[in-house]
Amino acid sequence: MAKNRKGESDWTILVIGIFKLVKCASLLALGAALIHWQNKDLGEMASRWLGNVWLGRSYFDTVLVKLSLMRKDTIDKFAVGSFVYAVLLSVEGVGLCLRKRWAEFLTVGITASLLPFEFYELYQRVTVSGVVVTLVNIAIVVYLIVRLFAGRRQKS
Repeated sequence: MAKNRKGESDWTILVIGIFKLVKCASLLALGAALIHWQNKDLGEMASRWLGNVWLGRSYFDTVLVKLSLMRKDTIDKFAVGSFVYAVLLSVEGVGLCLRKRWAEFLTVGITASLLPFEFYELYQRVTVSGVVVTLVNIAIVVYLIVRLFAGRRQKS
C-alpha cells in the first residue's frame, strides 16, 4: 500500500488513481466502439446491447434515439475526444498511483475545470448518476486541495 508523506497508509490517493484509470479504460473502449461502428446505426447497435435492461429504460431509450440520429462527423469528434480525455486520465491515474505530487495538482486542475460542465448538465436535467458523478468529483477536488495545502505547511 502507498505511504503518504507522514508514513501512514494513504489508500485514498491510490483509489482516486485507480478510479481515473477505470474511467480511462471506459473512454478507450467507447472510442474504439465509435470507430468500429462509425458506419453503422449506433442506436441499433446499442439497442442490441441494452435490449434486456429494464432499470432506467426511459433514459436508455432517449440515448438510443440520440445515437441513431448522430452524424458521422459528430461520431468522429466524440471518438477523438474520448481518446484525448483518456490520455489525460491515464496520466492522472498513473501519476496518482505512483504518488506524484504533480499528479495531484494536475487532477485538481482537470477535475475542477470540468465541474462547470457537470453543473450545466445538472441544470439542464437532474439525474441520479449526474449528481453522484458531480459529488464524487467535488470530493476529489476538495480532498486533493486540502492534502496539497497540508503538504505545503509540513514543508514550511
